[in-house]
Amino acid sequence: MGFFKHHWFNIILGCLIAVFVIMLFLIIISPKQDAKGRGFVACTQDLLDDLIFCERRIGCSMKAIAANTWCDVKVITKGAKDWAKGMQQYPWSNYIYEPEKPENQFVDEDARREYLKQYPDTKKEMELKDLLRKELENEQNTIKNNEISWN
Repeated sequence: MGFFKHHWFNIILGCLIAVFVIMLFLIIISPKQDAKGRGFVACTQDLLDDLIFCERRIGCSMKAIAANTWCDVKVITKGAKDWAKGMQQYPWSNYIYEPEKPENQFVDEDARREYLKQYPDTKKEMELKDLLRKELENEQNTIKNNEISWN
C-alpha cells in the first residue's frame, strides 16, 4: 500500500499515456479511406467537418479534437464488445480491415478503360515524358549554375 501511496500519480499518468499511445498506434495502422466509412474513417471525416466549421478558433478546435478522441474510443470499445458477443472474429476487426476504395466521381472508368484499350502504351509514354522532363530540368539547372559561377 505504501508503494501505491507514494507513486499513485505516476501510475495513473503512465496508464493514461499508455492508453493514448496504443490508440495512436491503432489509428496509424488502420485504413485512411473506405467506401463504407467503417472504423476511424467516419470519426476523421467528422473531425475535418468540425475543424472547417471552427474557422481557426482555438476553443472550437479543441472541442472538435476532444470529440474525435471520444469517437475513436467508442470505435475501439465497440470492436471489443462485438468480439465479446461473437459478432466479429477479432477485437480489432471493425477498424483494421481491408478497405474498399471509394470510386472517383471525377473519372469515368468506362471511358478510361476504352482509352487504354485504344492506346495501350500510354503508361510507357508518360514514363518517357517524365524522364525527358527530369533531364531537361537537370540541363537547365546546370546552365544556371554555370552562369552563376562565371559571374
